[in-house]
Amino acid sequence: MQKHFLSFFAFVLVAQMSFAIDQSYYATIDNTKGTTLRDNLYTITASGPQGMSYDGLWSAYYTTDVYPADSVGKAGKIWDMYSNVLFTPGSKQCGNYSNVGDCYNREHSVPKSWFGEKKPAYYDLGHIVPTDGYVNNQRSNYAFGECANGTRLVNGKYHGTGKLGQSTFSGYTSYTKVFEPDDQYKGDFARMYMYMIVRYKKGNSNGITITSGDGAKMFNSTDTKFGLTDYSVALLMKWHRLDPVSRKEVDRNNGMQSEQNNRNPFIDYPILAEFLWGTKADQVFSFKNAVASFDPEFILDVSDGWRESEQGIDDLEASSVARKVLIDGQLYILVNDEMFTITGQRVK
Repeated sequence: MQKHFLSFFAFVLVAQMSFAIDQSYYATIDNTKGTTLRDNLYTITASGPQGMSYDGLWSAYYTTDVYPADSVGKAGKIWDMYSNVLFTPGSKQCGNYSNVGDCYNREHSVPKSWFGEKKPAYYDLGHIVPTDGYVNNQRSNYAFGECANGTRLVNGKYHGTGKLGQSTFSGYTSYTKVFEPDDQYKGDFARMYMYMIVRYKKGNSNGITITSGDGAKMFNSTDTKFGLTDYSVALLMKWHRLDPVSRKEVDRNNGMQSEQNNRNPFIDYPILAEFLWGTKADQVFSFKNAVASFDPEFILDVSDGWRESEQGIDDLEASSVARKVLIDGQLYILVNDEMFTITGQRVK
């Protein structure tokens, strides 16, 4: 997309789904900031995981991690974030593997070795997703990052969507190998990490502390930056901003609530990340200046697997579209006469 309105993409608004959530679920975070905001988010997210177990993840994925019914050629298949393989739920669960496409397993996006397999983080849907076993093995316990010319695994028509290589992230090139997810999932993983650092904050009985190995690149042993390192703040906020909340994430969040009785607040209110680690740190969060992903005003990003309509701006009625526009290098969403950032905040 080029600057100064040279190119526009318009997406027909998808009919809003019926969500079992409203603003009252987050009532305690209104008009709070900093540590109080974080602590109240902890209290909210600490309502789960309830009724979940490590074995229970397999059946939970039927609710949280399958392509929706309107996904042509993919409906009902496992939504694998590490490969292009379309696994049938309940079939080819790992098990043994020797190549991409052999089976899918339960990937701890925050590797379980980092936190000593402590429960309930060990079986929390908030960060555990179904992924190709062979690609998961390639990711191993490496930190997330960005790399150039990394190794992407291929097996005929099947291939990994992530890659492993030398870190090229600005200011952090001294790090060795990192695993870089596909662009369409970077925001998803960023928001999973934000959920984890809030849900399992240091100092609570079920909190997790990560002080060694690659985990120490992303999490610190103090409460500085609410448990994140400078590296992870820079990386995760970049991914969070460039890959906004998708319908995939909203559906997964709803499924997570039904399966384990809690939600990821950074999917429901993406702008929250800015109040903890971004441009609004130490400012007061208020519902009146934020829009949730379950609100009709919020424009969800279109993810692979969802039908989308892409036309010229002149061919669409202003009352029926949301417009993504790039203005001086900044992406905005236009809805009728209102403007929003991609993280859901109204621009006055």
